[in-house]
Amino acid sequence: MKLNIIKAIVPAAALLLAGGMSSCMNDLDKGNIDPNAQSEVDINALYSKCYAGLIMEGNDGSADFTIDDPGRSTLTRNLYNFNSLPTDEGICWWSDGGIVDICYNQCTPSTPTLNFLYYRLVSNISFCNHYIELGQGDPTMLAEVRVIRAYNYYLMLDFFGDPSFTTSISPDAPKQAHAYNSKFVAGQSYTRAELLAMGREFMFNWIKDELVDAEANLQDAHKKTSESDADYGRIDKAAAWLLLSRLYLNAGTYLNNDGQNNPYWAEALSYAEKCINSNYELFDDTKMTQTAKDAGYKPYDLLFMGDNGSNGASCEAILPLLQDGMKTRGWGGSMFFMAAMYSSDMTTVTGLTSATTQGFWRGMRLRPQFLKTVFRSDAEAYLGKNAQENRAASSDDREIFNGMDYYNDTDKQWHKRTFDLGDNSDFGQGIVTPKWSNNYSTGTTPHDVEYVDTDFFLFRLAEAYLNAAEAEIQLNGINSTKAKQYMDAIRNRAHAKVQGSYTLQDVLDERGREFYFEGMRRPDLIRFNQYGGQNKYKWEYMNGVPEGARFDKAYNLFPIPSSEIQANSNLTQIDGYSEIE
Repeated sequence: MKLNIIKAIVPAAALLLAGGMSSCMNDLDKGNIDPNAQSEVDINALYSKCYAGLIMEGNDGSADFTIDDPGRSTLTRNLYNFNSLPTDEGICWWSDGGIVDICYNQCTPSTPTLNFLYYRLVSNISFCNHYIELGQGDPTMLAEVRVIRAYNYYLMLDFFGDPSFTTSISPDAPKQAHAYNSKFVAGQSYTRAELLAMGREFMFNWIKDELVDAEANLQDAHKKTSESDADYGRIDKAAAWLLLSRLYLNAGTYLNNDGQNNPYWAEALSYAEKCINSNYELFDDTKMTQTAKDAGYKPYDLLFMGDNGSNGASCEAILPLLQDGMKTRGWGGSMFFMAAMYSSDMTTVTGLTSATTQGFWRGMRLRPQFLKTVFRSDAEAYLGKNAQENRAASSDDREIFNGMDYYNDTDKQWHKRTFDLGDNSDFGQGIVTPKWSNNYSTGTTPHDVEYVDTDFFLFRLAEAYLNAAEAEIQLNGINSTKAKQYMDAIRNRAHAKVQGSYTLQDVLDERGREFYFEGMRRPDLIRFNQYGGQNKYKWEYMNGVPEGARFDKAYNLFPIPSSEIQANSNLTQIDGYSEIE
């Protein structure tokens, strides 16, 4: 089945039966769902819906659950909100939805945006449960949906630790993950910390077993050289391998609450190397067209452009989430990574606009500490230069930064840009990035002038290289030849100078350079014990303090939303948080 455009019109029965995951999924009871519309489920539409939940809002511009702004319901947008904004990487000044609270490591069970993350995952899992329970698809499609469900549960584990858990469609309220751990004895008294540890252990083992079991029926790992490939956008064995590598890489966090106390480094390395040794390839100079080179682009740029499904970069995309400006319109997929990060006057590394006219929300900027730590100690040099000028002066293609004053379309005034964040009240406070755009490397016009064609590469082969480098150093030390080879491959693609050897801190910094503003940062900092519960590394507005201040390690996780705790008596709030706030 070709998934070039994931835009499923899912029958009402599919939506209504998907309600068994959460006690609060009455949020799915929306005016645009007619329970009398269709009594039979279209299994292929439901299959597509499981994929669509990774990046789309819902059907026909509405969300899969009640929300005033459907764009805020999407998974990719919330990956950024909860993995980039609470870290040293990104910051936003918007006051709506508790976004600033998330930036300041002060998220509470009543933070509205927390609901959007939780119910997006609940909704996605419900659709997957429904498809799997029907059991009508072919074995390969069924295995793909099992991987999608495992990925959503992986995010539940990573964000919440001990979430609600069910693999079926049922009117009964789900139990919490810890209740399924064989160590749990009903009626016995436990501390919240003990319940959390049991929940994390159960989730880790369930996800691991589910992925290993599903792998056998997946398609063999194979790169897709363009979006015209019939399997472009479908999960194959490499997606399961990369997710297993990521799970094992973070096993110390999940099992021991200490990212460096990890008994699974060898497994993280093994599954990463399965991806590296497949025929997926890093997209580099040798795979670029002369047209793209003549236009001034570098390989890294093409990963985030409107034609990334056809410009050759797809050879690296283990799991691309598909976008088309004419057919997958929305506010929370790849569109968010442009609209939220641009002002109308900003230009790309080749001096072009973002190639979308649909909104310049002027929100997201980079924190100074991240730029100084990950890119260059004198990062103030980015100020006063546009992205094209900063690229020309850079020693790494991934330095895609704009330090120019900006035009505010609301007050019709030019605003000064500063390197520091000031009081975090304006888009001009901090350096910004036009890393994402809707431009085509060929110069061709995008499909639509408003909505974007830029696919979101959820899993990239680059992650496998960096997972392998980190695990190899953990196992064999900084003089590992293999670790150097893996790190060199990533740095050579970016035309950055290679080193004689690499430390673990070098790997963390490299991950920052490679994946910034892709929703990847928080688990990395936690794994390296550079997030909550430490004084070693601080950044601006950490814990809401302008110069940065320590926050408790309990806040490495987010709380279960108050609405869910109130509605489901089976649930206990995560350790470190008040039951409801």
